[in-house]
Amino acid sequence: MRPEALTGDASVVEGHGSAYVGTAEAIEAAIDRLRAIRDEDSTIAQAFDRVRDAAGEVSDQIARARSRYDVTGTALVDYAAELRIAQGAADEAIERWEAADAAVETADEERRHLAETVPDDAAGDAVGEQEAVVAAHEAAREQAYDDWLVAVERKRSAAEEAEARIRAEVEDADLNDSFWDDLWGGITDLFEAIADAIVAVLEWIAAVVLVAVVVIVAAAIAVALLAVGGIVALLGGLLLAAVVLFVANGGAEAFVTTLLRTGELDAALMAGAIETLRTTAPGVLDWLIAQDAGDPSLRWSETTTVRSDLGRDATAGDLLAELQAGNRDVDALKGAPEGLDPTNATMITVTAVTGADGVVRYRVNIPSTQQWTTGTDGINDIASDANAKLGQDPTRLELAVRQAMEEAGVPDGAGVLLSGWSLGGITAANLAADPSFSARYDVDGVVVAGAPVDDVAVPAHIPVLSVDHVGDPVPLLEDPRGGYHRDDPGRTRIEVDPPAGAPFVPHEGAAYETTLQQQGDLPGSEAEAWVDRAGIDRYFGGDEQRHASVYQRGGQPVAR
Repeated sequence: MRPEALTGDASVVEGHGSAYVGTAEAIEAAIDRLRAIRDEDSTIAQAFDRVRDAAGEVSDQIARARSRYDVTGTALVDYAAELRIAQGAADEAIERWEAADAAVETADEERRHLAETVPDDAAGDAVGEQEAVVAAHEAAREQAYDDWLVAVERKRSAAEEAEARIRAEVEDADLNDSFWDDLWGGITDLFEAIADAIVAVLEWIAAVVLVAVVVIVAAAIAVALLAVGGIVALLGGLLLAAVVLFVANGGAEAFVTTLLRTGELDAALMAGAIETLRTTAPGVLDWLIAQDAGDPSLRWSETTTVRSDLGRDATAGDLLAELQAGNRDVDALKGAPEGLDPTNATMITVTAVTGADGVVRYRVNIPSTQQWTTGTDGINDIASDANAKLGQDPTRLELAVRQAMEEAGVPDGAGVLLSGWSLGGITAANLAADPSFSARYDVDGVVVAGAPVDDVAVPAHIPVLSVDHVGDPVPLLEDPRGGYHRDDPGRTRIEVDPPAGAPFVPHEGAAYETTLQQQGDLPGSEAEAWVDRAGIDRYFGGDEQRHASVYQRGGQPVAR
Protein backbone atom coordinates (compact mmCIF):
# COMPACT_ATOMS: atom_id res chain seq x y z
CA MET A 1 0.00 0.00 0.00
CA ARG A 2 1.38 3.38 -0.98
CA PRO A 3 1.39 5.85 1.95
CA GLU A 4 -0.47 9.11 1.43
CA ALA A 5 -0.19 12.54 2.99
CA LEU A 6 -2.30 13.00 6.11
CA THR A 7 -5.36 15.15 5.47
CA GLY A 8 -6.39 18.12 7.57
CA ASP A 9 -5.44 21.78 7.88
CA ALA A 10 -3.88 22.38 11.28
CA SER A 11 -4.12 26.16 10.86
CA VAL A 12 -7.85 25.98 10.27
CA VAL A 13 -8.36 23.69 13.27
CA GLU A 14 -6.20 25.96 15.42
CA GLY A 15 -8.12 29.03 14.21
CA HIS A 16 -11.45 27.50 15.17
CA GLY A 17 -10.04 26.40 18.51
CA SER A 18 -8.74 29.91 19.23
CA ALA A 19 -12.14 31.32 18.29
CA TYR A 20 -13.85 29.00 20.79
CA VAL A 21 -11.38 30.02 23.49
CA GLY A 22 -12.10 33.66 22.62
CA THR A 23 -15.81 32.94 22.95
CA ALA A 24 -15.19 31.50 26.40
CA GLU A 25 -13.40 34.72 27.34
CA ALA A 26 -16.34 36.76 26.04
CA ILE A 27 -18.73 34.62 28.09
CA GLU A 28 -16.56 35.24 31.14
CA ALA A 29 -16.90 38.99 30.58
CA ALA A 30 -20.69 38.59 30.32
CA ILE A 31 -20.68 36.65 33.60
CA ASP A 32 -18.78 39.48 35.29
CA ARG A 33 -21.34 42.03 34.05
CA LEU A 34 -24.29 39.94 35.21
CA ARG A 35 -22.74 39.34 38.62
CA ALA A 36 -22.11 43.08 38.93
CA ILE A 37 -25.87 43.55 38.46
CA ARG A 38 -26.54 40.84 41.04
CA ASP A 39 -24.24 42.51 43.57
CA GLU A 40 -25.54 46.03 42.98
CA ASP A 41 -27.15 47.35 46.17
CA SER A 42 -28.06 50.86 45.06
CA THR A 43 -31.43 49.93 43.53
CA ILE A 44 -34.16 49.16 46.04
CA ALA A 45 -37.32 48.82 43.99
CA GLN A 46 -38.93 45.39 44.05
CA ALA A 47 -38.70 45.06 40.26
CA PHE A 48 -34.98 45.61 40.41
CA ASP A 49 -34.67 42.98 43.12
CA ARG A 50 -36.04 40.56 40.53
CA VAL A 51 -33.52 41.87 38.00
CA ARG A 52 -30.65 41.19 40.42
CA ASP A 53 -31.93 37.73 41.28
CA ALA A 54 -32.39 36.82 37.61
CA ALA A 55 -28.96 38.20 36.72
CA GLY A 56 -27.31 36.07 39.39
CA GLU A 57 -29.18 33.01 38.22
CA VAL A 58 -28.28 33.56 34.57
CA SER A 59 -24.62 34.24 35.39
CA ASP A 60 -24.33 30.91 37.23
CA GLN A 61 -25.92 29.06 34.31
CA ILE A 62 -23.80 30.79 31.68
CA ALA A 63 -20.67 29.95 33.69
CA ARG A 64 -21.21 26.30 32.83
CA ALA A 65 -21.39 27.16 29.12
CA ARG A 66 -18.01 28.87 29.39
CA SER A 67 -16.41 25.54 30.27
CA ARG A 68 -17.85 23.95 27.13
CA TYR A 69 -16.30 26.58 24.85
CA ASP A 70 -13.01 26.63 26.75
CA VAL A 71 -12.57 22.84 26.80
CA THR A 72 -13.57 22.50 23.14
CA GLY A 73 -11.27 25.31 22.03
CA THR A 74 -8.28 24.05 24.01
CA ALA A 75 -8.82 20.51 22.73
CA LEU A 76 -8.85 21.74 19.13
CA VAL A 77 -5.71 23.86 19.62
CA ASP A 78 -3.89 20.89 21.19
CA TYR A 79 -5.04 18.61 18.38
CA ALA A 80 -3.81 21.12 15.78
CA ALA A 81 -0.32 21.00 17.32
CA GLU A 82 -0.30 17.18 17.21
CA LEU A 83 -1.67 17.21 13.66
CA ARG A 84 1.22 19.42 12.50
CA ILE A 85 3.78 17.05 14.04
CA ALA A 86 2.07 13.97 12.59
CA GLN A 87 1.80 15.52 9.11
CA GLY A 88 5.47 16.51 9.17
CA ALA A 89 6.54 13.02 10.20
CA ALA A 90 4.24 11.46 7.60
CA ASP A 91 5.58 13.68 4.81
CA GLU A 92 9.18 12.79 5.73
CA ALA A 93 8.32 9.07 5.81
CA ILE A 94 6.57 9.32 2.43
CA GLU A 95 9.67 10.91 0.89
CA ARG A 96 11.84 8.04 2.20
CA TRP A 97 9.27 5.45 1.08
CA GLU A 98 9.13 6.88 -2.44
CA ALA A 99 12.92 7.00 -2.69
CA ALA A 100 13.23 3.41 -1.43
CA ASP A 101 10.42 2.24 -3.72
CA ALA A 102 12.16 3.72 -6.74
CA ALA A 103 15.44 2.14 -5.63
CA VAL A 104 13.73 -1.27 -5.25
CA GLU A 105 12.36 -1.05 -8.78
CA THR A 106 15.75 -0.07 -10.19
CA ALA A 107 17.64 -2.75 -8.24
CA ASP A 108 15.10 -5.44 -9.14
CA GLU A 109 15.37 -4.52 -12.80
CA GLU A 110 19.15 -4.82 -12.54
CA ARG A 111 18.75 -8.23 -10.87
CA ARG A 112 16.57 -9.47 -13.71
CA HIS A 113 19.03 -8.11 -16.23
CA LEU A 114 21.92 -9.98 -14.54
CA ALA A 115 19.92 -13.20 -14.42
CA GLU A 116 19.28 -12.95 -18.17
CA THR A 117 22.73 -11.84 -19.36
CA VAL A 118 25.38 -13.18 -16.99
CA PRO A 119 26.70 -16.72 -17.85
CA ASP A 120 25.27 -19.47 -15.70
CA ASP A 121 28.55 -20.24 -13.96
CA ALA A 122 28.85 -16.63 -12.70
CA ALA A 123 25.20 -15.71 -12.42
CA GLY A 124 24.68 -17.12 -8.96
CA ASP A 125 27.01 -14.79 -7.12
CA ALA A 126 26.07 -11.66 -9.12
CA VAL A 127 22.36 -12.25 -8.86
CA GLY A 128 22.66 -13.09 -5.17
CA GLU A 129 24.51 -9.87 -4.47
CA GLN A 130 21.88 -7.88 -6.39
CA GLU A 131 19.11 -9.64 -4.49
CA ALA A 132 20.73 -8.43 -1.29
CA VAL A 133 20.64 -4.87 -2.67
CA VAL A 134 16.94 -5.29 -3.50
CA ALA A 135 16.27 -6.63 -0.01
CA ALA A 136 18.08 -3.69 1.59
CA HIS A 137 15.96 -1.18 -0.34
CA GLU A 138 12.82 -3.17 0.49
CA ALA A 139 13.78 -3.05 4.17
CA ALA A 140 14.21 0.73 3.91
CA ARG A 141 10.81 0.99 2.25
CA GLU A 142 9.21 -1.11 4.99
CA GLN A 143 10.84 1.01 7.68
CA ALA A 144 9.55 4.19 6.02
CA TYR A 145 6.09 2.67 5.84
CA ASP A 146 6.24 1.70 9.51
CA ASP A 147 7.25 5.27 10.38
CA TRP A 148 4.31 6.52 8.31
CA LEU A 149 1.98 4.22 10.25
CA VAL A 150 3.34 5.71 13.48
CA ALA A 151 2.44 9.18 12.19
CA VAL A 152 -1.02 7.97 11.18
CA GLU A 153 -1.49 6.51 14.64
CA ARG A 154 -0.32 9.76 16.24
CA LYS A 155 -2.95 11.70 14.28
CA ARG A 156 -5.64 9.15 15.10
CA SER A 157 -4.74 9.06 18.77
CA ALA A 158 -4.68 12.85 19.01
CA ALA A 159 -8.05 13.08 17.28
CA GLU A 160 -9.55 10.49 19.62
CA GLU A 161 -8.16 12.27 22.66
CA ALA A 162 -9.57 15.62 21.49
CA GLU A 163 -12.90 13.96 20.73
CA ALA A 164 -12.96 12.33 24.15
CA ARG A 165 -12.24 15.62 25.91
CA ILE A 166 -14.96 17.40 23.96
CA ARG A 167 -17.45 14.55 24.32
CA ALA A 168 -16.87 14.36 28.09
CA GLU A 169 -17.62 18.07 28.33
CA VAL A 170 -20.61 18.00 25.98
CA GLU A 171 -22.18 14.96 27.66
CA ASP A 172 -22.18 16.61 31.08
CA ALA A 173 -25.60 15.61 32.39
CA ASP A 174 -26.39 18.82 34.28
CA LEU A 175 -25.56 21.03 31.36
CA ASN A 176 -27.46 19.02 28.78
CA ASP A 177 -30.49 18.33 30.93
CA SER A 178 -31.04 21.81 32.26
CA PHE A 179 -28.78 24.48 30.86
CA TRP A 180 -30.64 25.69 27.80
CA ASP A 181 -34.05 25.49 29.41
CA ASP A 182 -32.77 27.21 32.53
CA LEU A 183 -30.88 29.79 30.52
CA TRP A 184 -33.90 30.65 28.46
CA GLY A 185 -36.06 30.76 31.56
CA GLY A 186 -33.54 32.99 33.30
CA ILE A 187 -33.33 35.35 30.35
CA THR A 188 -37.12 35.44 30.16
CA ASP A 189 -37.31 36.29 33.87
CA LEU A 190 -34.70 38.96 33.41
CA PHE A 191 -36.58 40.63 30.59
CA GLU A 192 -39.89 40.32 32.43
CA ALA A 193 -38.34 42.05 35.40
CA ILE A 194 -36.96 44.80 33.22
CA ALA A 195 -40.34 45.10 31.54
CA ASP A 196 -42.03 45.48 34.94
CA ALA A 197 -39.65 48.25 35.92
CA ILE A 198 -39.21 50.12 32.65
CA VAL A 199 -41.70 49.42 29.88
CA ALA A 200 -44.75 50.75 31.67
CA VAL A 201 -42.84 53.88 32.59
CA LEU A 202 -41.66 54.35 29.01
CA GLU A 203 -45.17 53.94 27.68
CA TRP A 204 -46.45 56.49 30.17
CA ILE A 205 -43.66 58.92 29.31
CA ALA A 206 -44.22 58.45 25.59
CA ALA A 207 -47.93 59.16 25.96
CA VAL A 208 -47.28 62.25 28.10
CA VAL A 209 -44.63 63.52 25.72
CA LEU A 210 -46.83 62.97 22.69
CA VAL A 211 -49.76 64.78 24.28
CA ALA A 212 -47.47 67.55 25.44
CA VAL A 213 -45.95 67.97 22.00
CA VAL A 214 -49.34 68.04 20.35
CA VAL A 215 -50.62 70.60 22.86
CA ILE A 216 -47.52 72.75 22.55
CA VAL A 217 -47.54 72.66 18.75
CA ALA A 218 -51.28 73.36 18.65
CA ALA A 219 -50.80 76.30 21.01
CA ALA A 220 -47.90 77.55 18.92
CA ILE A 221 -50.03 77.38 15.81
CA ALA A 222 -52.81 79.33 17.52
CA VAL A 223 -50.38 81.99 18.72
CA ALA A 224 -48.77 82.17 15.30
CA LEU A 225 -52.15 82.64 13.65
CA LEU A 226 -52.87 85.56 15.95
CA ALA A 227 -49.39 87.06 15.71
CA VAL A 228 -47.87 86.59 12.28
CA GLY A 229 -50.32 84.72 10.13
CA GLY A 230 -50.34 81.61 8.00
CA ILE A 231 -46.65 80.84 7.20
CA VAL A 232 -45.62 80.05 10.75
CA ALA A 233 -48.87 78.20 11.26
CA LEU A 234 -48.10 76.09 8.20
CA LEU A 235 -44.64 75.25 9.53
CA GLY A 236 -46.13 74.34 12.88
CA GLY A 237 -48.68 72.15 11.18
CA LEU A 238 -45.93 70.35 9.31
CA LEU A 239 -44.07 69.75 12.57
CA LEU A 240 -47.22 68.40 14.17
CA ALA A 241 -47.80 66.11 11.17
CA ALA A 242 -44.23 64.85 11.41
CA VAL A 243 -44.65 64.00 15.10
CA VAL A 244 -47.90 62.17 14.41
CA LEU A 245 -46.33 60.22 11.52
CA PHE A 246 -43.35 59.32 13.70
CA VAL A 247 -45.58 57.85 16.40
CA ALA A 248 -48.27 56.30 14.21
CA ASN A 249 -45.95 54.59 11.71
CA GLY A 250 -43.58 52.69 13.96
CA GLY A 251 -40.94 55.37 14.42
CA ALA A 252 -41.58 55.76 18.15
CA GLU A 253 -41.44 52.01 18.72
CA ALA A 254 -38.15 51.71 16.80
CA PHE A 255 -36.85 54.70 18.76
CA VAL A 256 -37.63 53.14 22.15
CA THR A 257 -36.33 49.68 21.12
CA THR A 258 -33.02 51.07 19.86
CA LEU A 259 -32.62 53.35 22.87
CA LEU A 260 -33.04 50.37 25.18
CA ARG A 261 -30.56 48.31 23.15
CA THR A 262 -27.83 50.90 22.80
CA GLY A 263 -28.47 53.72 25.24
CA GLU A 264 -27.60 56.07 22.36
CA LEU A 265 -30.04 58.87 21.52
CA ASP A 266 -28.62 59.49 18.03
CA ALA A 267 -28.94 55.80 17.09
CA ALA A 268 -32.51 55.75 18.42
CA LEU A 269 -33.49 58.83 16.41
CA MET A 270 -31.99 57.34 13.25
CA ALA A 271 -33.83 54.05 13.79
CA GLY A 272 -37.09 55.93 14.27
CA ALA A 273 -36.55 57.92 11.11
CA ILE A 274 -35.75 54.81 9.06
CA GLU A 275 -38.80 52.93 10.30
CA THR A 276 -41.05 55.96 9.70
CA LEU A 277 -39.76 56.31 6.14
CA ARG A 278 -40.12 52.58 5.49
CA THR A 279 -43.76 52.63 6.66
CA THR A 280 -44.91 55.93 5.18
CA ALA A 281 -43.14 55.63 1.82
CA PRO A 282 -42.51 51.93 1.17
CA GLY A 283 -42.62 52.44 -2.58
CA VAL A 284 -39.63 54.76 -2.48
CA LEU A 285 -37.41 52.24 -0.67
CA ASP A 286 -38.67 49.35 -2.80
CA TRP A 287 -37.86 51.32 -5.95
CA LEU A 288 -34.38 52.21 -4.69
CA ILE A 289 -33.60 48.62 -3.72
CA ALA A 290 -34.85 47.40 -7.12
CA GLN A 291 -32.23 49.61 -8.81
CA ASP A 292 -29.54 47.26 -7.52
CA ALA A 293 -30.01 44.95 -10.49
CA GLY A 294 -28.03 43.55 -13.39
CA ASP A 295 -25.45 40.81 -13.00
CA PRO A 296 -21.89 42.07 -12.42
CA SER A 297 -19.87 41.85 -15.62
CA LEU A 298 -16.07 41.60 -15.50
CA ARG A 299 -14.47 44.48 -17.41
CA TRP A 300 -10.81 44.01 -16.52
CA SER A 301 -8.59 41.92 -14.26
CA GLU A 302 -4.90 41.66 -13.54
CA THR A 303 -2.64 39.66 -11.23
CA THR A 304 0.56 41.26 -9.98
CA THR A 305 3.24 40.20 -7.51
CA VAL A 306 3.71 42.73 -4.74
CA ARG A 307 6.53 42.56 -2.21
CA SER A 308 5.02 43.27 1.23
CA ASP A 309 6.93 45.54 3.58
CA LEU A 310 5.16 44.05 6.58
CA GLY A 311 7.55 41.65 8.26
CA ARG A 312 7.55 39.88 11.59
CA ASP A 313 8.03 43.21 13.39
CA ALA A 314 4.80 44.67 11.99
CA THR A 315 2.48 46.01 14.69
CA ALA A 316 -1.24 45.40 14.96
CA GLY A 317 -1.68 48.99 13.81
CA ASP A 318 0.45 48.35 10.71
CA LEU A 319 -1.73 45.38 9.74
CA LEU A 320 -5.05 47.17 10.31
CA ALA A 321 -3.87 50.30 8.51
CA GLU A 322 -2.71 48.17 5.57
CA LEU A 323 -6.19 46.68 5.31
CA GLN A 324 -7.77 50.14 5.21
CA ALA A 325 -5.16 51.30 2.68
CA GLY A 326 -6.25 48.40 0.48
CA ASN A 327 -9.87 49.48 0.90
CA ARG A 328 -8.96 52.99 -0.24
CA ASP A 329 -7.07 51.56 -3.23
CA VAL A 330 -10.16 49.72 -4.49
CA ASP A 331 -12.24 52.86 -3.91
CA ALA A 332 -9.88 54.72 -6.26
CA LEU A 333 -9.61 51.83 -8.79
CA LYS A 334 -5.84 51.93 -8.32
CA GLY A 335 -4.07 50.36 -11.31
CA ALA A 336 -7.16 50.08 -13.53
CA PRO A 337 -6.82 51.11 -17.19
CA GLU A 338 -7.80 54.55 -18.43
CA GLY A 339 -11.51 54.95 -18.96
CA LEU A 340 -12.45 53.01 -15.85
CA ASP A 341 -12.85 55.16 -12.76
CA PRO A 342 -14.86 55.18 -9.51
CA THR A 343 -17.79 56.95 -11.19
CA ASN A 344 -18.47 54.11 -13.64
CA ALA A 345 -16.87 50.91 -12.31
CA THR A 346 -16.21 48.86 -9.17
CA MET A 347 -12.92 47.24 -8.12
CA ILE A 348 -12.36 44.29 -5.77
CA THR A 349 -8.95 42.87 -4.89
CA VAL A 350 -8.10 39.38 -3.66
CA THR A 351 -4.54 39.02 -2.35
CA ALA A 352 -2.99 35.57 -1.94
CA VAL A 353 -0.42 35.26 0.84
CA THR A 354 1.66 32.14 1.52
CA GLY A 355 2.31 31.86 5.24
CA ALA A 356 5.36 30.50 7.00
CA ASP A 357 3.43 27.25 7.39
CA GLY A 358 3.13 26.95 3.60
CA VAL A 359 -0.63 27.55 3.64
CA VAL A 360 -2.04 30.05 1.13
CA ARG A 361 -4.60 32.47 2.58
CA TYR A 362 -6.56 35.28 0.95
CA ARG A 363 -7.46 38.76 2.07
CA VAL A 364 -10.30 40.51 0.26
CA ASN A 365 -10.73 44.30 -0.03
CA ILE A 366 -14.22 45.58 -0.85
CA PRO A 367 -14.98 49.19 -1.93
CA SER A 368 -17.21 51.77 -0.27
CA THR A 369 -19.98 53.77 -1.94
CA GLN A 370 -18.59 55.79 -4.88
CA GLN A 371 -21.76 56.63 -6.80
CA TRP A 372 -24.46 58.52 -4.90
CA THR A 373 -27.09 58.18 -7.62
CA THR A 374 -28.77 55.25 -9.33
CA GLY A 375 -28.42 54.21 -12.96
CA THR A 376 -24.61 54.25 -13.01
CA ASP A 377 -22.35 51.55 -14.41
CA GLY A 378 -20.75 50.93 -11.03
CA ILE A 379 -22.33 48.54 -8.55
CA ASN A 380 -21.16 50.22 -5.33
CA ASP A 381 -23.83 52.93 -5.50
CA ILE A 382 -26.69 54.22 -3.37
CA ALA A 383 -28.94 51.36 -4.52
CA SER A 384 -26.40 48.86 -3.19
CA ASP A 385 -26.46 50.67 0.17
CA ALA A 386 -30.25 50.44 0.37
CA ASN A 387 -30.29 46.77 -0.63
CA ALA A 388 -27.43 45.89 1.73
CA LYS A 389 -29.28 47.26 4.78
CA LEU A 390 -32.99 46.99 3.97
CA GLY A 391 -33.27 44.48 1.11
CA GLN A 392 -33.73 40.71 1.22
CA ASP A 393 -31.52 39.47 -1.63
CA PRO A 394 -27.71 39.56 -1.98
CA THR A 395 -26.47 42.83 -3.45
CA ARG A 396 -24.72 42.99 -6.82
CA LEU A 397 -21.58 43.95 -4.89
CA GLU A 398 -21.78 40.75 -2.81
CA LEU A 399 -22.13 38.72 -6.01
CA ALA A 400 -19.15 40.55 -7.51
CA VAL A 401 -17.00 39.68 -4.47
CA ARG A 402 -17.83 36.01 -4.96
CA GLN A 403 -16.99 36.26 -8.67
CA ALA A 404 -13.71 38.05 -7.92
CA MET A 405 -12.71 35.27 -5.52
CA GLU A 406 -13.48 32.65 -8.15
CA GLU A 407 -11.59 34.69 -10.75
CA ALA A 408 -8.59 34.79 -8.36
CA GLY A 409 -8.74 31.00 -7.92
CA VAL A 410 -9.59 30.92 -4.22
CA PRO A 411 -10.25 27.22 -3.51
CA ASP A 412 -13.06 25.91 -1.36
CA GLY A 413 -12.04 25.72 2.30
CA ALA A 414 -9.37 28.40 1.98
CA GLY A 415 -8.76 30.86 4.81
CA VAL A 416 -10.23 34.28 4.05
CA LEU A 417 -9.96 37.71 5.72
CA LEU A 418 -12.69 40.18 4.66
CA SER A 419 -12.18 43.93 4.91
CA GLY A 420 -14.07 47.05 3.92
CA TRP A 421 -15.22 50.40 5.20
CA SER A 422 -18.69 51.98 4.91
CA LEU A 423 -20.56 49.98 2.22
CA GLY A 424 -17.52 47.71 1.91
CA GLY A 425 -17.79 46.88 5.61
CA ILE A 426 -21.52 46.16 5.34
CA THR A 427 -20.81 43.86 2.41
CA ALA A 428 -18.01 42.05 4.26
CA ALA A 429 -20.27 41.42 7.27
CA ASN A 430 -23.19 40.30 5.07
CA LEU A 431 -20.96 37.77 3.30
CA ALA A 432 -19.59 36.40 6.58
CA ALA A 433 -23.18 36.04 7.84
CA ASP A 434 -24.29 34.18 4.68
CA PRO A 435 -24.23 30.43 5.46
CA SER A 436 -23.46 29.54 1.84
CA PHE A 437 -20.34 31.76 1.92
CA SER A 438 -19.04 30.69 5.33
CA ALA A 439 -19.61 27.05 4.39
CA ARG A 440 -17.53 27.44 1.24
CA TYR A 441 -14.66 29.46 2.75
CA ASP A 442 -13.04 29.50 6.18
CA VAL A 443 -13.60 33.12 7.22
CA ASP A 444 -10.90 33.87 9.78
CA GLY A 445 -11.90 37.48 10.41
CA VAL A 446 -13.87 40.55 9.35
CA VAL A 447 -12.44 44.07 9.75
CA VAL A 448 -14.78 47.01 9.10
CA ALA A 449 -14.69 50.75 9.71
CA GLY A 450 -17.50 53.30 9.69
CA ALA A 451 -20.03 50.59 8.85
CA PRO A 452 -23.44 49.77 10.40
CA VAL A 453 -23.01 46.07 11.19
CA ASP A 454 -24.44 45.64 14.70
CA ASP A 455 -27.61 44.25 13.10
CA VAL A 456 -25.72 41.61 11.06
CA ALA A 457 -25.70 38.10 12.56
CA VAL A 458 -22.12 37.02 11.82
CA PRO A 459 -21.52 33.55 13.40
CA ALA A 460 -19.91 33.81 16.82
CA HIS A 461 -16.83 31.80 15.80
CA ILE A 462 -15.86 34.44 13.22
CA PRO A 463 -14.06 37.34 14.95
CA VAL A 464 -15.34 40.76 13.89
CA LEU A 465 -13.58 44.09 14.52
CA SER A 466 -15.77 47.16 13.98
CA VAL A 467 -14.26 50.65 14.39
CA ASP A 468 -16.42 53.81 14.38
CA HIS A 469 -15.73 57.51 14.81
CA VAL A 470 -17.76 59.51 17.30
CA GLY A 471 -19.92 61.82 15.19
CA ASP A 472 -19.97 59.56 12.12
CA PRO A 473 -23.68 59.11 11.22
CA VAL A 474 -23.18 56.16 8.83
CA PRO A 475 -22.70 53.47 11.54
CA LEU A 476 -26.17 54.45 12.83
CA LEU A 477 -27.90 53.36 9.60
CA GLU A 478 -28.92 49.92 10.85
CA ASP A 479 -32.18 48.13 10.17
CA PRO A 480 -34.38 48.71 13.25
CA ARG A 481 -36.18 45.45 12.46
CA GLY A 482 -32.92 43.51 12.47
CA GLY A 483 -31.27 41.78 15.38
CA TYR A 484 -28.74 43.28 17.73
CA HIS A 485 -25.31 41.66 17.74
CA ARG A 486 -22.95 44.26 19.17
CA ASP A 487 -22.36 42.16 22.27
CA ASP A 488 -22.11 38.78 20.51
CA PRO A 489 -19.13 36.55 21.35
CA GLY A 490 -16.32 37.23 18.91
CA ARG A 491 -17.50 40.80 18.26
CA THR A 492 -15.25 43.74 19.15
CA ARG A 493 -16.58 47.27 18.62
CA ILE A 494 -14.42 50.34 19.14
CA GLU A 495 -15.86 53.88 19.05
CA VAL A 496 -13.31 56.68 19.39
CA ASP A 497 -12.95 60.35 18.58
CA PRO A 498 -11.77 60.97 15.01
CA PRO A 499 -8.09 61.88 14.52
CA ALA A 500 -6.87 65.43 14.13
CA GLY A 501 -7.52 66.72 10.64
CA ALA A 502 -10.62 64.60 10.04
CA PRO A 503 -13.50 66.42 8.31
CA PHE A 504 -16.44 67.83 10.29
CA VAL A 505 -18.43 64.72 9.41
CA PRO A 506 -15.69 62.16 10.17
CA HIS A 507 -16.75 59.56 7.59
CA GLU A 508 -13.54 59.48 5.56
CA GLY A 509 -11.30 56.63 4.43
CA ALA A 510 -8.03 58.39 5.25
CA ALA A 511 -9.23 59.31 8.74
CA TYR A 512 -10.20 55.71 9.43
CA GLU A 513 -6.80 54.51 8.22
CA THR A 514 -5.17 56.80 10.78
CA THR A 515 -7.53 55.61 13.52
CA LEU A 516 -6.86 51.93 12.77
CA GLN A 517 -3.10 52.58 12.93
CA GLN A 518 -3.44 54.45 16.23
CA GLN A 519 -5.76 51.93 17.86
CA GLY A 520 -3.65 48.96 16.83
CA ASP A 521 -0.49 50.62 18.13
CA LEU A 522 -2.06 51.58 21.47
CA PRO A 523 -0.54 49.20 24.07
CA GLY A 524 -3.17 46.97 25.63
CA SER A 525 -5.91 48.22 23.31
CA GLU A 526 -8.90 46.17 22.22
CA ALA A 527 -7.67 46.44 18.62
CA GLU A 528 -4.26 45.00 19.51
CA ALA A 529 -5.89 42.16 21.47
CA TRP A 530 -8.27 41.40 18.60
CA VAL A 531 -5.46 41.23 16.02
CA ASP A 532 -3.49 38.86 18.24
CA ARG A 533 -6.53 36.68 18.93
CA ALA A 534 -7.65 36.49 15.28
CA GLY A 535 -4.10 35.86 14.04
CA ILE A 536 -4.45 38.10 10.98
CA ASP A 537 -0.66 38.47 10.73
CA ARG A 538 -0.89 35.21 8.72
CA TYR A 539 -2.50 37.27 5.94
CA PHE A 540 0.50 39.53 5.30
CA GLY A 541 4.12 39.20 4.25
CA GLY A 542 6.49 38.09 1.53
CA ASP A 543 5.64 38.06 -2.15
CA GLU A 544 1.89 38.60 -2.31
CA GLN A 545 -0.19 37.81 -5.42
CA ARG A 546 -2.67 40.67 -5.83
CA HIS A 547 -5.59 39.91 -8.15
CA ALA A 548 -7.63 42.99 -9.08
CA SER A 549 -11.02 42.72 -10.80
CA VAL A 550 -13.17 45.57 -12.12
CA TYR A 551 -16.90 45.10 -12.68
CA GLN A 552 -19.75 47.05 -14.23
CA ARG A 553 -23.44 46.43 -14.67
CA GLY A 554 -23.58 44.58 -17.99
CA GLY A 555 -20.36 45.95 -19.47
CA GLN A 556 -18.40 44.23 -22.26
CA PRO A 557 -14.97 42.72 -21.50
CA VAL A 558 -11.85 44.63 -22.47
CA ALA A 559 -8.26 43.46 -22.86
CA ARG A 560 -6.81 41.64 -19.87
